[in-house]
Amino acid sequence: MEKYKLLIVDDESDVREAIVERIDWDALGYEVVAEAENGQDALEKAELSPIDVALTDIKMPFMDGLEMGARLSQLYPGVKIIILSGFDEFEYAKAAIKLNVVEYVLKPVNVAELSEVLRRVKSQLDDSIAQRRNIDMLQESYKESLPLMRERFLTELMWGAVPDEEIDTQLARYDLAIGGAPYSVVAVFEPDRSPKRPPLVSWELVPLSIKQIVEELFEQRCGSAVFTGSSAITAVTSWDDPDAAGALVSVANEICSRCLRVLEVTVTAGVGRARRALKDARHSFQEARLALEYKTFIGTGKAIYIQDMERVRREADMADGREEEQLISAVKFGSKAQFEQCAVKIHDSMAARSEFERRAYALSVYGAVYRMMQHNEMFGAPDVNECVHRFMQSEPSWGDPVMLKEWLMDVCDRMSGHMTAKRKTAARNLAEEAKRFIDSHYHEQDLSVDTLCKRLHVSQSYFSTSFKHEMGISFVQYLTNVRLDRAVDLLRKTDDKTYEIASRVGYAEPNYFSYAFKKHFGVSPTKYRGKLP
Repeated sequence: MEKYKLLIVDDESDVREAIVERIDWDALGYEVVAEAENGQDALEKAELSPIDVALTDIKMPFMDGLEMGARLSQLYPGVKIIILSGFDEFEYAKAAIKLNVVEYVLKPVNVAELSEVLRRVKSQLDDSIAQRRNIDMLQESYKESLPLMRERFLTELMWGAVPDEEIDTQLARYDLAIGGAPYSVVAVFEPDRSPKRPPLVSWELVPLSIKQIVEELFEQRCGSAVFTGSSAITAVTSWDDPDAAGALVSVANEICSRCLRVLEVTVTAGVGRARRALKDARHSFQEARLALEYKTFIGTGKAIYIQDMERVRREADMADGREEEQLISAVKFGSKAQFEQCAVKIHDSMAARSEFERRAYALSVYGAVYRMMQHNEMFGAPDVNECVHRFMQSEPSWGDPVMLKEWLMDVCDRMSGHMTAKRKTAARNLAEEAKRFIDSHYHEQDLSVDTLCKRLHVSQSYFSTSFKHEMGISFVQYLTNVRLDRAVDLLRKTDDKTYEIASRVGYAEPNYFSYAFKKHFGVSPTKYRGKLP
């Protein structure tokens, strides 16, 4: 198992050296990754090297162990803190800080005692990891959440949010028997919420009661999966019968009758057309919901089949949102191969349509591209605009699936390149804005990454990652470099005292300024000035 990473913080170098040399770290399962002379130094070291445990003294210059522990706990909640304290500090330490302080060790440090403390802390860390990895616990939690996850999957399937290639895997995971038969059709059952008299069960139990009736009547007739929504119960069914929709209408009528008889609840069912693939059942779902809208004209308490209401064949196009969402995701975050895959799917979908439907479909694809341009402010990109205008000028070819696929590949490639460049520019601009702010405010003693992020309106985690990626160093390192460079200028050009220079470059504590300066340049500010020509 990988060793736990430990940071030792003490202003006395001989104490740090003694702890490092006298403890058998390998045997205890630790690795000392850093040492620090004070709390401020420790926070900087923790930023550069992630740690699991901090072993810290209390009394130290610049920032004591208690303040350091509080800040460390805020920044890295999982870090365990062991306090080293003198006898007269012990009660004070216990009262002053509680966050993640797991042990207290009295000075002078006893090797045997400290080793035992480290063993206990390791045991706590081991237990924490074991709990996270406990397979039985995870499996039990998974089983408990399985019904909810199953309903969420079915909901996302009906709204077209499940990628085609994941459907079979998810069906097997949730043990859903709706993928094997050749025909899929959906029914949506909606109870009357304004009855003349109350149902035989409380309204809270009505959806569950309807669901049980639906499941019972479908059980021996077809494959089915039933889930409840905020106002309706949906049944996704699969059939071997070519007249799957007709068979479903018959069962749906029976369900409506039983709900009235058993629950005294009027239920109306909307039934969509049958589809040959489960991935297309979302179209049947949309039609079933649409069918329910006709209850105003033909009455409630029975099944309404969309084919009876709308004789004209209705086939969902890109307006249903699924292909558009996939295309947007591919352009924003995918590779060229991914939006090529989307373009091929759109080509195949278009090729199966009539000439009139092809042209209408091509316009819906154009609308999706236009919305992407609008949302991502790409009207100022000449190459993208040229490609979009080319589509509008090629009106005679709108019904050609190959032309649409080639155009879509071209425009997506240009849009993807524009978005990538825009993201890089945004990150670079953020770093430049941060640099300008630091250069103007480095002298402020309370300048911090929190202050800067509030000014820039970004999260600390995003800013820290983005800034380090662009600059090659962290915010703290950059700020320190700026302050010390300014200090060197003042040492060269003024006769100001060291403490005055410390204040002018943002250090509240002159001694810590001297410490940071010597750490950076190898000599104190006074000696550095003495060596200047």
